[in-house]
Amino acid sequence: MQVQKSDSDGPYRLLYCSGKGNKWGVMQELDKGVEPNVGDYDRRKALHLAACEGCTEIVLLLLEKGADVNSTDRWGRTPLSDARSLGHLEICKILEAHGGIDPVGLDSQTPCYQIHYSEVHMKGAILIGEGAFGEVYKVKWRGTEVAAKTIRSPIASNETVRKAFLKELAFWQTLRHPNIVQFLGVLKDSDRLIFLTEYLQNGSLYDILKKKGRLDPVTAVSYALDIARGMNYLHHHKPHAIIHRDLTPRNVLQDEAGRLKVTDFGLSKIAQEKDVYGYKMTGGTGSYRYMAPEVYRRESYGKSVDVFSFALIVHEMFQGRPSNREEPPEHVADKRAYEDSRPPLPSYYPERIRVLIKQCWHRNPDVRPKFEDIITELESILESEKRKVGIGFCHNCVIL
Repeated sequence: MQVQKSDSDGPYRLLYCSGKGNKWGVMQELDKGVEPNVGDYDRRKALHLAACEGCTEIVLLLLEKGADVNSTDRWGRTPLSDARSLGHLEICKILEAHGGIDPVGLDSQTPCYQIHYSEVHMKGAILIGEGAFGEVYKVKWRGTEVAAKTIRSPIASNETVRKAFLKELAFWQTLRHPNIVQFLGVLKDSDRLIFLTEYLQNGSLYDILKKKGRLDPVTAVSYALDIARGMNYLHHHKPHAIIHRDLTPRNVLQDEAGRLKVTDFGLSKIAQEKDVYGYKMTGGTGSYRYMAPEVYRRESYGKSVDVFSFALIVHEMFQGRPSNREEPPEHVADKRAYEDSRPPLPSYYPERIRVLIKQCWHRNPDVRPKFEDIITELESILESEKRKVGIGFCHNCVIL
């Protein structure tokens, strides 16, 4: 059985702690010998994340420890670019005092970055999928393969709806995290609404499970950590938390480095608010299978709906397939909502995973743990599972 090498306690943790403003965690990783300039697949460094999140203490600490003030990510953005786009003026002054530059200039301060239609050749686009709102194509923009997501014309032609989408897309542009898909911009002067995101060629978690089936414990827990970290970032976003509302294996993508990233957060919120979309969160997307009971019952709900969905995704990674897949999705959701039905947890699941899953899909939303607590537990479980199979980790390995 092939096991994915995990680095939850290595360079990747430095990035996580930097974005969280966890000074003690950052110092701990640096004291272990982790270099301050390690990056993720998108070449985003700890300084990028700290600058983006307004973590002044972390920015000062990283600069003191030798972080490159002008390191650029895959999209040509420096820490100063990210600080400017979020309006963190104090951090901008600190970075500029250390020689920081902003190569993307006004792009970093544009509310919703508009890309001229002539820069993307949609005629040669390759269809790679279809979502609830429209088709998804692989195209090239400035020499890089990206994903172009189209919004169907009945939606795009409605001015009220179009404005709501553009407002949401502008909001996405402020988000920076290694475990969420990066929004790049929206095409202007087109007859349909199209926005660009990074392209992740390894497909979705749905594709992975369909191909591989049940995952080994180390890989499954590593993947769960990726999802939990991305969701924790969204849930802690200021000034308003971002509830995904449609967290499914299809909305979790894998990058070239094997990391998982959450995508399509926020779209279902607009759909729920605008009946004109002709889209329901419970529609043909398969969302019923991952839906929290309180959503199905049309009750008020909060962030814990994503925790419920997360539990079912974790269950599926250990199971290798969706539970009750022979039943219609709506029947599954109905039984969970009104009969408190849950999938079985076979004995081969690690005991601590069984306990965590039960907590996450608890019938009482207030009892479900928060993602920050889930992350702490998963990190501990991962260490335990790695010891069982004798996996070590080199702290100086760089994620590229």
